[in-house]
Amino acid sequence: MRKIQVWAIIFLCTAVLAACGINREDKSGVKAAKMVHVQLDVPNKANAGSSINLKASVTQGNQTVKDADEVMFEIWKEGGKKNSSMIDARNQHNGTYTAQVKLQDPGKYEVQVHVTARDMHVMPKKKIIVEQAK
Repeated sequence: MRKIQVWAIIFLCTAVLAACGINREDKSGVKAAKMVHVQLDVPNKANAGSSINLKASVTQGNQTVKDADEVMFEIWKEGGKKNSSMIDARNQHNGTYTAQVKLQDPGKYEVQVHVTARDMHVMPKKKIIVEQAK
């Protein structure tokens, strides 16, 4: 009989402690920050020596981020990241950040945008094939 009472007490204590550990409501009032998302728009192909438009659209949740701390485009020829170039983006004040670049040599290039906004850093990248102008 004594063993049954001991086990019943252990079971009840365990159930109470487990129930206390379940916190379905955040009482601090702090919401988890939504991730900053960056849509990088660059052409798939371009002609050597022509102007190439680079565009990054920055959002957080359903809102556009018009006040990013820093947006820069990094460009390098495939296999040569150590020789990359950094280009400051221009804030269009509508959640988009733009720049232009001219790539003189044909080849495959990579473009990576570096966005720092709302205490987050996001760096998506895409490829561009630069062809000899016809």
